[in-house]
Amino acid sequence: MKQFIDYWASHSGQPDEGKILYSRYEHALSDLNQSRKKTIQYLIPINGAKGWHPGFDSDATEEITALANEIEGKKAVLKSVSQDIEDFKAVVGYPSLELLGQDLATARRHFSDAVYKAKSVSIMASNRNPRLSPAEIQDLDEVVLANAVLAEARERFDPQIADLSDRLARGRAILAR
Repeated sequence: MKQFIDYWASHSGQPDEGKILYSRYEHALSDLNQSRKKTIQYLIPINGAKGWHPGFDSDATEEITALANEIEGKKAVLKSVSQDIEDFKAVVGYPSLELLGQDLATARRHFSDAVYKAKSVSIMASNRNPRLSPAEIQDLDEVVLANAVLAEARERFDPQIADLSDRLARGRAILAR
């Protein structure tokens, strides 16, 4: 939680959906502090057995009760937002969706590069061997090797892309709460 708050406190100008949670947290904390400050108006000096000490005005019982309920409500809101932040960090793994999106873009780019290389090898083999059929071109060693590299890339990046996409979607769902 502290890492999330510290991150957004130092990246206040950065546009990102994850900042929504930070704004909610700051707003909830500010509201709670404002309500707590209101309690001062109901404090009066009381002379007790141990001398003077602050106490609540007995003539303002209803107002104090209402204020206590208000503070409890705002504490609940702050707790809810804090839990959303914890859930967000657990799902996304970063304080920002942009950082997760960068990982997703990198994985997609690596996979796209592998697809491009496999297609390029097939096209170049076809250009070098114009008399061969497409099926025969696919049987050439260089094309078979390129397709094996593509299959490895698919094996490596498909689960990673699916996981990152899922985490991104679940992170956005938490922000929509």
